[in-house]
Amino acid sequence: MNKVLEFFKSKIIIVKWTIWYFFVLWLILKYIFKFDMFSYHYWWTFFHATLHGFAGLTFGLLMYGAIPVYIATTVITYRKKEFIVKIPGWDKFVDFIKKIFTTKPVEVSEPEPESEEQEQNQEPEFPPELPPELRIPFMRAKKHLSLNGAVSVYNQQPTATQKQIESVPNNTPEPQIPIPTDFDIGDEIADIHDSIPTFTDINFDTPIATEKELENNTTKYLNTHNIEFETYRNFVATEKYLIYEHSDNDFWIMDGDSWFASGKQIDSPIQELIDIAKQNNLTPVIYLQSTNIMDLDTTIANFESMGIKVIKDLSELD
Repeated sequence: MNKVLEFFKSKIIIVKWTIWYFFVLWLILKYIFKFDMFSYHYWWTFFHATLHGFAGLTFGLLMYGAIPVYIATTVITYRKKEFIVKIPGWDKFVDFIKKIFTTKPVEVSEPEPESEEQEQNQEPEFPPELPPELRIPFMRAKKHLSLNGAVSVYNQQPTATQKQIESVPNNTPEPQIPIPTDFDIGDEIADIHDSIPTFTDINFDTPIATEKELENNTTKYLNTHNIEFETYRNFVATEKYLIYEHSDNDFWIMDGDSWFASGKQIDSPIQELIDIAKQNNLTPVIYLQSTNIMDLDTTIANFESMGIKVIKDLSELD
């Protein structure tokens, strides 16, 4: 089927000439000789009839000469690539029809190509090793936004305007509790129970809850080897070292001031580690118990360039 269509497309002028030729022939036979060339009855009558007079001679010549004339005119049309009989105004009519059914192409302005220098200066939006599920947390952490998305209106921090409104003293006088004339309250205590101050018992034997002491792989190792240490927040201090332990097995990205993984984000402890170690004449150490970190070698090189000792085994402290 495709070959047939390609053939007709390549010989389109012959197709057009054939349509016009037989259309004109049908008009002449239909309205001059009252002969319908698309009816079987008329053809049966033609082959069984006898032609008489000038009209019969003309009709016979037209019928028997239609096919030879068609072949001759088709060959000439194909060779010259134009119709033998030119219809006046036909080209203008065809152009008018084309304008009606042809839509103007929409001009789309192409963006100006960026220079090579601009392309080189542009930093990649995401690191090449970053998994797709961490791209959104990476961009939010880079812009110092919360990883939890939108914050409910009930959890938002008060703005400066709200703080000013809250700081304005309320001039409405509070109701004062009347001082009784005696302390024999009796049955009336149920009515004024809400306005009487009450006291709860204080048990001095119950210990006060304190902050839980840090316990991780580093503290366990130091206890096992009888090495004295102290803990402060997430840091462990010995006589020589101030140690920060990273033991989370999730895939972490340690980028600048923020470290984050899927659904997690913490402030980088690097600067605080360096400051505390400097104040106490200790060597800052990062113990990478988990090495599931993006671009691990580059990250370790950055830490060491800041004067931090990076270890992957606690035996390196000895």
